[in-house]
Amino acid sequence: MKRIITIVLAAAAFSVAASAQDTYYAKMLSQNNYYGTARSVALGNAMTALGGDLGSVNINPAGAAVAYYSQLTLTPGLIFSSTGASYSPDGSETFGSPFRTPHTKFNIPNIGLTLSYFDDPGEFLTGMTMGFVANTTNTFLNYSTARGDNSSTSFLASLAAGANGVSPSNFPRDLYAGYWANQFGEYGPEGSNRYVASNERLNEAETVHYVPGTLDQTSMYNTYGTKTDMAFNLSFNILDCVYVGFNLGIPFMKYRREESFTEAALESGKFPVIFYDTQGEKTVKVPTNYVSSTNLYHLNTNATGVYAKFGFIALPTEHLRIGAAIQTPTLYGISESWYYGASTQFEDSYFNGEKSSSIGEAEYSLRTPYEFNAGIAYTLPGVGLFSVDYELADYSVMKYTDASYDFYSDDSWASTNLVNRTFCGVSHSMRVGTEVKPLPYLSFRAGYTLVTDPEKYWLDDNGKMVTIETVQFLGNSSAIKQKLVESRYFDNITHSVSLGAGYSSPGSFFADFAVRMTAYPVSYYSPYYYGAYDATDSSGRPLNVGAPLERLERNVFDVLLTMGWRF
Repeated sequence: MKRIITIVLAAAAFSVAASAQDTYYAKMLSQNNYYGTARSVALGNAMTALGGDLGSVNINPAGAAVAYYSQLTLTPGLIFSSTGASYSPDGSETFGSPFRTPHTKFNIPNIGLTLSYFDDPGEFLTGMTMGFVANTTNTFLNYSTARGDNSSTSFLASLAAGANGVSPSNFPRDLYAGYWANQFGEYGPEGSNRYVASNERLNEAETVHYVPGTLDQTSMYNTYGTKTDMAFNLSFNILDCVYVGFNLGIPFMKYRREESFTEAALESGKFPVIFYDTQGEKTVKVPTNYVSSTNLYHLNTNATGVYAKFGFIALPTEHLRIGAAIQTPTLYGISESWYYGASTQFEDSYFNGEKSSSIGEAEYSLRTPYEFNAGIAYTLPGVGLFSVDYELADYSVMKYTDASYDFYSDDSWASTNLVNRTFCGVSHSMRVGTEVKPLPYLSFRAGYTLVTDPEKYWLDDNGKMVTIETVQFLGNSSAIKQKLVESRYFDNITHSVSLGAGYSSPGSFFADFAVRMTAYPVSYYSPYYYGAYDATDSSGRPLNVGAPLERLERNVFDVLLTMGWRF
């Protein structure tokens, strides 16, 4: 299958494998984009040393013990995704004008309840807090549409190239759907397993097939879903100067992907097709023209995991606070289902075709990175605060295993896990937040977050770049063929800026509001299932062009309102 990436990929191997397990997919499922309460979001989630807010509990479990009260919070929100997609029909760096696709979703990124018990002042164990908090830790909302004209290659020809040498009875799901929807067919001697696309033209000698005209191509790539961490928290207040806490975390994840690729002939007369039709006892040739075709891919992923997290907050002085937390790797159990669909239209509608593949299913496990975060904050009660966080996540420990794996089984994930260890490293995050209180009941906040990409590339002994896409394996796929000498990180950075305000009533009620804008690194997506193929012109001369490529610029805007009660 295919995915949004930083460097263009050849997707054939993943289409054949059919499900979604690769390094990019593991990285996407592992990443955090913290939400929580409106206060924590407005402060850039620089909450490691602050605590006291239920949005901080997933960042530092000790934060729940800081508050001198029990509390209940509910945070509804809106997510606005806006992705600009520009299209390159030949896979070059020459892109057309971007087309921006907005989309909005309602969510509830925080709900939490903590119950606190306090002993007499001066006791070593001053207080204890127990609670349940569910905070969203990532969202996958991304809708994009890109289009362009292409007279060199076609999606259907890419399918036909991927099918060459394979018997129809052995087609994987994507080729099965396309073949039975009349998107490509056999030519030459029976059983030769050579294929030509319905929007290609075959010369009389059957030695050349090529795209004879211009195709209007439209690619849609939509994802949605969330990752929510449910934390069962136990934390302690020790002499009002040290707070310690523990979370049992159970993350739930739903991820949906929908892809659609449509190509239509600008002039159908340039795309003649010959069908062989049985009429009585005779087989006759019936000419028609190709009009358009659509190919679909749907993926549903559900995952449940478990991890543990430990943290502390200490007050070395009245106003200075330091904190740290460490989280074990999360072990996910993942189930997936997917299918392909295809449809084709011709001028003679008798030959129109439509087919869906059977549903594929897979179950496997994924171990995600361990995480460490540390923070320092300076607070002036009634005046304001300033807080800085640092977080590290080690993606090299990501590992796939089969759901039924045991110690004596062969590791079917050996090559993928080797890529994870080799080309994924450490991601660094920096979070900054500040708050001012012009009035006892009113606060204004601002925050900033920076996250680096954990993906690496290598230089080999010849100084040539080796990436996830260009790495070569030895025959048994358990070792890398190239000699890797020096690793370097890609400079892709995610930035977030947030603003907010808070109101605290004289009674138990409080409310917070936040807005946040997140700018993701530019990414590239190749929509052909089987990547580039050796396209030629009508004379058989190589065109030396790549598969289409999309350039995606994604921004996400969040609006949150927290309503809370202290008791």
